[in-house]
Amino acid sequence: MSSTSAAFTATQPVDAALESGRVELSAGDVSSLTFGGADLSAIGPGTTLTQSVTVTNASTVTLPTAYTEIALRADSSGTLLDSAGLGGALQVQITRSIGSRTPETIYSGSFAGLAAAVSFTSPIGSLWRSQNGGSLTGLNATRAVYTFTISLPASATDGADSSAGITLIFEARNVTQ
Repeated sequence: MSSTSAAFTATQPVDAALESGRVELSAGDVSSLTFGGADLSAIGPGTTLTQSVTVTNASTVTLPTAYTEIALRADSSGTLLDSAGLGGALQVQITRSIGSRTPETIYSGSFAGLAAAVSFTSPIGSLWRSQNGGSLTGLNATRAVYTFTISLPASATDGADSSAGITLIFEARNVTQ
């Protein structure tokens, strides 16, 4: 994973006529998916790896609104997707639980397929709208748990001796209307 403007602990002032706070996200100490220290170069057929990341909206913006929208998107520039090899064989599932609600699956498909979600307006799953300074639970909660699961099916024959990579980015923007 990587960060842009307001991802993780980075902050960015709101660019408006009246600045009224900062757009800020936190993922604790997580800056990349490590799957508990698993050797990702040695993943083999039948392997499943899972890691959860808690993302918190720490924004303080009140104008023009006291809401932040958060997107999870992908950046494949500078990486190898190998859609005909490992990137096509690896299966990914991403779930999100906003404010302790039942987890929803926001992506299920190939690793290479993540590359279709390249912008804030075309994210992985829907945007998460959070009330700045609000509750940790409920409809507009300030906290969500994202669970990333990657697996290489036991029947996989593609992708041997290849690699695939992608950068996942949490991006936050103040809701202007």
